[in-house]
Amino acid sequence: MQTVNDFFQHYSTAYVNNELDAFEQLISLPSMLLSGDRKVLLVDRDSLREHLLAQVTKYRQLGVVTADFVLQHQLRLSDQLQFASLYWRFYDASAKIIFTCHTSYTLQYQQDVWQVVAIILDDEQAAYNRAANRA
Repeated sequence: MQTVNDFFQHYSTAYVNNELDAFEQLISLPSMLLSGDRKVLLVDRDSLREHLLAQVTKYRQLGVVTADFVLQHQLRLSDQLQFASLYWRFYDASAKIIFTCHTSYTLQYQQDVWQVVAIILDDEQAAYNRAANRA
């Protein structure tokens, strides 16, 4: 069985490298993004690709070229469901941290792989806004 940590290694690479086909395999459709009072439903490949392209574009504008994470908390909800809280670090080309944030995920194990079914953007937008204001 794939570990949650291994899953997020693949997720991180696909996300920052804008590998749409690989990223699509990591997200269960439909899925949901929650941020404060905002809910975004990713119901099909087009909405997922649109969201990913928008995120990657704004991160590239800040100079983000890579990211890594620390798995802070993992909770087994059932045999097929896990909750994971990550501390993300986003870096520029000189390996300087541009910004950090916390994001939480609900994962479902189906067809021998983990997939994201819900994302809670704990403080990602606020962290991004602070970094954008410094730039």
